[in-house]
Amino acid sequence: MSFAITNREQIKIRANYKGVNDIMAVKNESWTTSIFEERETVISYDRLLDRWHIWTDEPKHARKYEKYIDEQQPTRKGYNPKTGQLVMLEGDLTNVNVVIMQKRKYTAEQLAKMQNNLKRAQHVGQAKK
Repeated sequence: MSFAITNREQIKIRANYKGVNDIMAVKNESWTTSIFEERETVISYDRLLDRWHIWTDEPKHARKYEKYIDEQQPTRKGYNPKTGQLVMLEGDLTNVNVVIMQKRKYTAEQLAKMQNNLKRAQHVGQAKK
């Protein structure tokens, strides 16, 4: 089920949410990891507040974007109760540019060259030890 919320409604929700969490901006929760097919990441831009907001229950994305969260604003972090790992994240992003790019496509020659460079770098790293 999907529904749309207008910007005005979002501001009201955030204003109420902020009022509730003025004392504690970061709220840690117990959160079970979603099954693979149901995981999602939503990054949205609020023009009126001039900031990016993220909600994700993809553990990989939660770990990646955690360092960019503005913890002065209301933030939710969900941890798996069994493993203690961060599996959910919601909050405003700070000091970021959100850019969407196409995935790079490499030729067989480029892949072979990168593999050789990696092998050489690993060999040099082992020789220094």
